[in-house]
Amino acid sequence: MSPRTLPMPTDTHVRIAVQVALLVWFVHGLLTPPPGAAALACGLAGLALTLLGVTLLDGRPRAGAWTLAAALTAACATGLLAPATPWVVLVFAVCGFAAARLGAVASTLLLVAAAAAAAAVTLVRGRDPVELWNVVGLCGMFAYVRAGRSRRAAAESERQRALLAERAHVAREVHDILAHSLSAQLIHLESARLTLEAGRYEEAGVLVERARTLAKGGLEETRRAVAVLRGDAPAPREALTALAEEYRRTTGAACTLTVSDGPLPLPPEAALAVVRTAQEALTNARKHAVGADVEITLSCAGGRYELCVTDSGGTGPAPHAATGGGYGLVGMAERAELSGAALDAGPYGPGFRVHLEGPLAP
Repeated sequence: MSPRTLPMPTDTHVRIAVQVALLVWFVHGLLTPPPGAAALACGLAGLALTLLGVTLLDGRPRAGAWTLAAALTAACATGLLAPATPWVVLVFAVCGFAAARLGAVASTLLLVAAAAAAAAVTLVRGRDPVELWNVVGLCGMFAYVRAGRSRRAAAESERQRALLAERAHVAREVHDILAHSLSAQLIHLESARLTLEAGRYEEAGVLVERARTLAKGGLEETRRAVAVLRGDAPAPREALTALAEEYRRTTGAACTLTVSDGPLPLPPEAALAVVRTAQEALTNARKHAVGADVEITLSCAGGRYELCVTDSGGTGPAPHAATGGGYGLVGMAERAELSGAALDAGPYGPGFRVHLEGPLAP
């Protein structure tokens, strides 16, 4: 195995190694030279209770906490009977296991009991007052282990948040693709069905061909969405031009596009928000305002960009308008928030307007 393939030690491995070393040190100090029979029995009982308590912490934390408390009692009894033994090492091990595996309340209570017991044993046996620094070291070790546990919990929480954000990102992309592409295809297929029932077969064939073209466009849009998920941002001018042309082709209504050149190109997050917002707005117009004319404007000035998609109202919803699922406006609002922009969507005169404004700087 090459050095590059060697597994790196984790915090858990390091912690276990330190704890095992402490226990080995305790056993070695307890047996050389051997203390009296009572002290030896208390020391070995404390070691056994410590190992048992750690085992119980996995499935029965309450029982494990009480077992560690018993181990602490045995360690302090060892210190009273044979103060020359490294009994305090077992106290450190018990508190370390408690800090790493128990909750804040239980581990803190055990720490307070251990610190008080260690100080009492030192004073009762008339040991050097310098040994009271063991209490300070015990508290420092406990704080270090708890801080490491908090860091790991925070890192796991951040990982979960990032995972949820990525899932929401993928959900928005999937929704935008399906809502835009499939709704246009449904319009054409529904029209083809009606023309077939009326016996206008050539016109129906044209509509089916347009639906086929839209399906191919949906596949292209899926490829672009995959590119976006990989970090590639779309070009707003080209994307908006294609969306306007597709709207005119699928609805027969007018769709004007006005794009003013700005001092800076849009950052990737803003470009994606602009394209997806316009796409969703056109999808909603096609579904809920049949035959509506649409005006799209994109301008950049004063370090900010502004997108407006306004429809004229149309004649009413399409027959399949209830197929959207209700996530369009939610997705647009989420995109706006992620890119630092503000979204305003609502009635505007006889029609509906979607207004997006945000900073050019990322």
